[in-house]
Amino acid sequence: MPNWLKCTVSKGMFTDERTVTVRTRDGELVSVFVPIDAADETHGRVKVRVAERGGYAMALLPDEHRSVIDVESSDLVPA
Repeated sequence: MPNWLKCTVSKGMFTDERTVTVRTRDGELVSVFVPIDAADETHGRVKVRVAERGGYAMALLPDEHRSVIDVESSDLVPA
């Protein structure tokens, strides 16, 4: 299911990408490069796919490695 995940969005290395920094459920910061159309700079969020397991949310980031991170449900906004 597509959702938005709260994050910090900044410029990427190239004009067609953005850097997003997200906070995991454990409080770690994870930064990845994503396509420009996957990030919303105005609202500070990134498009993700979400799976819930055992009461926890996991987000699949749209970076080249398809990173999966545990996130707080309160950081997710339905698309």
